[in-house]
Amino acid sequence: MCDSKGPSSRFEELYKYNGRLEHENAEKRRARLLAEQRLAREREVDARRPGLLEEIEGQTEHGGETMECHQDLPPAKHKSHRKKSTFSRLYSNKVQLSEWMHERPDDFENWIVVPCPVGKRCLLVLHDMSAIAYYKGGRSITATRTNFRHFRGTTVLDCVYTEKPRHFYVLDVLIYRQLNLVHYECQFRFAWIKAKFDEDNLSEKFTRKPPERGGIGLSLLPTYDCAQPESLATCWSHYPAFPNDSPRLDGYLFYHKESHYIHGRTPLVTWLFQFMLTDVLQLPSGMVNRGYLDHKPASYTGDYAKYIGEFERRRKKRKLRRRYPAKKRKTTHFSIDDAAAVEPANHLALWEAMEAAPLDSDDEDLRPKELDAVRELEMEG
Repeated sequence: MCDSKGPSSRFEELYKYNGRLEHENAEKRRARLLAEQRLAREREVDARRPGLLEEIEGQTEHGGETMECHQDLPPAKHKSHRKKSTFSRLYSNKVQLSEWMHERPDDFENWIVVPCPVGKRCLLVLHDMSAIAYYKGGRSITATRTNFRHFRGTTVLDCVYTEKPRHFYVLDVLIYRQLNLVHYECQFRFAWIKAKFDEDNLSEKFTRKPPERGGIGLSLLPTYDCAQPESLATCWSHYPAFPNDSPRLDGYLFYHKESHYIHGRTPLVTWLFQFMLTDVLQLPSGMVNRGYLDHKPASYTGDYAKYIGEFERRRKKRKLRRRYPAKKRKTTHFSIDDAAAVEPANHLALWEAMEAAPLDSDDEDLRPKELDAVRELEMEG
């Protein structure tokens, strides 16, 4: 028997402060990344390493990957007539991914928050009069013709794609008409794409057909400055986040104003579900609309560190089951349409059902045949 008044186990304190340790580690990594970014352009010029724009131009000059666009038709009844997805190494692993926000950042006023709808995270590539969207793993989602008759050069947008309605919601911009914006600060990129979105009428010229006739829409997601209390109040006071709750809100992405566009996961972009806002950010009561808090999972009790830990544990377990399935196990593939039927308490299934996941999604872990099967199920909806 131990008479010590300390914790019963040395692991208890480690678990208790796990969120704090991860938060401190993220703060250090943010500071290091921001310091590195200040020298990024100079290092890239010195090393002469090609960026995404240079890779695109190189592919074009050498007759590599081209922007072939299939006619955007409804899926045929016969399986052999369905469009097959294509794979592009050029756009593989180029999407910027977020990490969990474990605590309110010390420099919270230097962040921008963006509401993120439930959908498929992708890169939308515009070239001439074609538009093709790619998963972050490089496999195509859909393709369509546009009305950009004099839209020269290549444009690459970071988007969330929804099936119902068929729509691209723009989060960020990597390249705009041959201008590489990857190494520009986030605040500048957001201001640039907003100005160009209106100036070039991107929403009106994106598709040849109106949405009611099967066309695909394009719109820019709103951004809110964390340095302005009135901006945040506007962001979180109205419910639902999108008109008529279509699309449905999945959560919020937080971008550091000074961050460059980083290919892969970065602590300079973080993620929170809407029901976690008050607890993590220590917001005053009433700042977040009750509609967001009333739809929290039954498993969430306010201990966000514990919830995140359990969420990640179940996510990793699910990925292992997909990677090493049992011979007689029935595998269930989720699509966006399935997400509407998921109970709020089972938020894991909802999160796994879409590509806009804040962390790793499962598409890169699936084999090509499985990817084709998932895509067929998605297009049938």
